[in-house]
Amino acid sequence: METATRAAVRTRAGDRCEYCRIHQRHYVLTFHVEHIVARQHGGRDDLPNLAWACHSCNRAKGPNLAGLDPDTGDLTRLFHPRTDAWTTHFHVQAGRIVGRTPEGRTTAQVLNMNQPERVRTRLALEPELFGG
Repeated sequence: METATRAAVRTRAGDRCEYCRIHQRHYVLTFHVEHIVARQHGGRDDLPNLAWACHSCNRAKGPNLAGLDPDTGDLTRLFHPRTDAWTTHFHVQAGRIVGRTPEGRTTAQVLNMNQPERVRTRLALEPELFGG
């Protein structure tokens, strides 16, 4: 990936994971430029298909485009950082990222957003990350 493309993705994201919203400065591992739609599914290397993602979200998402909604069992697309508003699909409650929509619930589950370590980090940083 070109340095300029990586810098553009990082800047656009405000140096935060576009899925779980944690800031790079609170994470040991360097974030990744992630393909929202994986190349194997026809995704391109252009800016509209790239997201800034922490290692945990990127690893868990992999090439997935969808998952099963934990409430309904329905096949549901994942949150798309370029076309979806984060606050429409998620909110934070007691350090947990809670899905407001089928896409939010499915994404939180597929990306393992509420692993205990991630919840503890979010609890410690919640006022800074999400305004209280």
